[in-house]
Amino acid sequence: METEFLHKAFKTLKEETALDLRVETHTNEDGTIDIVTNDQLYTFFIDIKKEPRQHHINTLINEARNRRKFPCLLVAHTIFPKLQEQLKEHQVNYLDLQGNAFLKNNNLFIYIQNQKKKEFKEETGNRAFTKTGLKVLFHLLINPNLINENQRTIKEETDVALGNIPKVLNGLKETGHLLDKNKNEFLLINKKELIDRWVEGYETRLKPGLKKRTFEATVPWQEIQLNEKIAVWGGEPGADLLTHYLRPEKYLLYTNEDQANLIRNYKLKPKTGGNVEVCEMFWNTVYNQATAPPLLIYADLMIEGGKRNIETAKKIYHEYIEPQL
Repeated sequence: METEFLHKAFKTLKEETALDLRVETHTNEDGTIDIVTNDQLYTFFIDIKKEPRQHHINTLINEARNRRKFPCLLVAHTIFPKLQEQLKEHQVNYLDLQGNAFLKNNNLFIYIQNQKKKEFKEETGNRAFTKTGLKVLFHLLINPNLINENQRTIKEETDVALGNIPKVLNGLKETGHLLDKNKNEFLLINKKELIDRWVEGYETRLKPGLKKRTFEATVPWQEIQLNEKIAVWGGEPGADLLTHYLRPEKYLLYTNEDQANLIRNYKLKPKTGGNVEVCEMFWNTVYNQATAPPLLIYADLMIEGGKRNIETAKKIYHEYIEPQL
């Protein structure tokens, strides 16, 4: 656990409060932290994120419901105001380096909304988590053998310019996720953390730039016969096909087909705010089966949030993703 980061966060908290607040922290092996103030001890389950996104908040809120022994505490570099409101609404504690805080544990209650803007330098220069890097990383995660192909093969598989491939691989080495196994072989490590970073990057960098259109389905989604080579279900319908656990309420279709084909082949009617979102397919179609790749469906569900979606995402993770880690 990042002890130095925790001390910095609590130092900011003490600077921002007028209370006679003395906080001592030490981290425990079970994932908890003890905060001592005014001779009283308060224990929290701790979660550290640099800059949490919506899917992190969805997961934390869901986990907080299942943890009865101690309350959860999110400690972060920055927590955006909208996410602070969600955490507070669900009684999930948080603290960030900006000085924002919501801590509620027995007799301890601290709530600070800090309007001051503190500038922090963003991590720059790593090409593994740019839009292009995220496309390459997606293929490396769903096809573990690809990492040991030559760079021209990776280029052809991912449809990314050849000059970008070594930059992405070097970026993964810089973050400690890619090791030289021997002279001719590489090894991706810390894959669970890498998947979390990919989901975050997909939500904030890659997905916003994908072409999107909305349609209204004129027949039940199960009756739409997709050409799986060029069109697959993602999100909730894709999850239902994988797990039979989720009744879709929102429909996400990945394809690069034009509007005329969507209308003719899938009986979709163009409509602003329609019940089917059609999103650009950014990966090699060789990985299409009955659905989009499970990793993408997992990301869709985590980003969308909601208890049922997160439960289903966990099923997909354990059944389809974890066995390849």
